[in-house]
Amino acid sequence: MLINEAELRSQWHKTKTDVITVPRGSVLTPSARDFLRGNGIRVEVVGEGVQDLDRRPMSTAKNPASVSAATNKPEHQTHLHGGQLVDKTHPVIAWRGQLDQFDCAVVESQVQLVRYGHDALAAQLEEILRFAQRIMAAEVHETPFEFNTLLGWTPEQIREMSHHPDRYFGVTHSTMSYLDGPVVARLNILRAKVREVELSANRAFIDSQGICRRTDIVQALNRLSSVLYILVCRTRSETVQEKKLPIGVSNRHVHLSAADLTSLFGSGHSLTKWKDLSQPGQFAAVETVKIAGTKGSIDNVRVLGPVRKQTQVEISATDSFQLGVKPVVRDSGQLDGSEGVRLIGPNGSVELASGVIVAARHIHMHPDQAKQWNLQDGQKVRVRVDSARPVYFEDVLVRVNPQYQGEMHLDTDEANAAMVDKNSQAVIVGG
Repeated sequence: MLINEAELRSQWHKTKTDVITVPRGSVLTPSARDFLRGNGIRVEVVGEGVQDLDRRPMSTAKNPASVSAATNKPEHQTHLHGGQLVDKTHPVIAWRGQLDQFDCAVVESQVQLVRYGHDALAAQLEEILRFAQRIMAAEVHETPFEFNTLLGWTPEQIREMSHHPDRYFGVTHSTMSYLDGPVVARLNILRAKVREVELSANRAFIDSQGICRRTDIVQALNRLSSVLYILVCRTRSETVQEKKLPIGVSNRHVHLSAADLTSLFGSGHSLTKWKDLSQPGQFAAVETVKIAGTKGSIDNVRVLGPVRKQTQVEISATDSFQLGVKPVVRDSGQLDGSEGVRLIGPNGSVELASGVIVAARHIHMHPDQAKQWNLQDGQKVRVRVDSARPVYFEDVLVRVNPQYQGEMHLDTDEANAAMVDKNSQAVIVGG
């Protein structure tokens, strides 16, 4: 029979005597034992064999020398249960410290997630935090831990999903990678910290004979670890399955200002649409020009419409070697520090002092899609190109505009390196 402090207090308040009777074979919790000693209560046993939870014989003699919780304690000790003092190296105290560290890590993770717009996941971590705090309270107060659901999942569901992520999330058990992004990395840190708490719990609650006196806590921690692993798998699945984009390969081309269009093709000339491009309102024109550099030239370079405020020539690094110009990587419209070339059309030519760039790899995205994926205009992301020769591209610029639709743009050099074809896809894997 297990006897806790509450039961002894109840009996003592009824009798107000210094003697309490307990049946043979009783097991006293540590806090119950401390209550007896702290109040100078003598135990009378009906039979023999009263033990504390550590399986040590419990003396029935009055102990006037024992101290209460109010007595000054040594600095190297702390309270375990009730007035019981133990060294701060006690396994249970060490376990509490590990659980406390986990709680801190959860809060830190919530701050980061909210900062990056993952409010829903931060809210789920709040439930996990409360779950961990309830575990602590159950141990401190020596009460059973009740576990029905966590994040809406029963223990059976948690076990099933954590064992079969392929079935539920379309991803397999895999090793960690920075390419999974900061959210997955943060969840993996929390999962690993729970494993530390689990190991500490085993040291605290399992005796040398392998008997566990807090199976409820050990089981709850195990399920908590599984829940965090489920969140890892689900987040990986969302990253891989949802953040996919088609790839557009951008060959060398020219954007012309109205003035340069007139110089090259004659007064009153308007661009003639040849075919629409993937981005709404953009088109490839029938018109072409010749690009002439210091070392060579390239004929029949396509003009794209509509006209712009400033002429811009977009080439690959390979093209720059042929022309004899310095390849500078720039976002569209950022032409400062770029070199110039000569454009030659059917009705004249234009000498550009600047405007030749190698376009920075980028993604076109509509605001609705950007909001759904928690991305912002000007943000740099990491992208995996799924192709015959997969390649990871760093610092891919996200450009958000109501006139855009989701698509990644690479130049011919980048596309050739990854062997991009019509079936290739870009997958955003990290911010």
